[in-house]
Amino acid sequence: MKKKQIKESITDNEIRQLVVERLRGISSNKKVSIGSMGEFSKEEMIHNVQENSEIGKKIIEIQLEYIRALKEGLFFNEGQDANNPPQS
Repeated sequence: MKKKQIKESITDNEIRQLVVERLRGISSNKKVSIGSMGEFSKEEMIHNVQENSEIGKKIIEIQLEYIRALKEGLFFNEGQDANNPPQS
């Protein structure tokens, strides 16, 4: 039997909201340097993401790359799968 593939689409607005929620978890007294673009506070990053500015788009790109890396297990030990962690 052939399995049906269901493709779910996520809107740009939903992605922005996801990134905003992740940014809200950052400590308010920290600043993040984004290459040559400068240093940004949590509030500045949230504002830029919500406004979809060039800096906001870069922040979204960085966050999505991080989420993909987590999914692929790049932050785990070599040979360890994020979806199937080693059993104790």
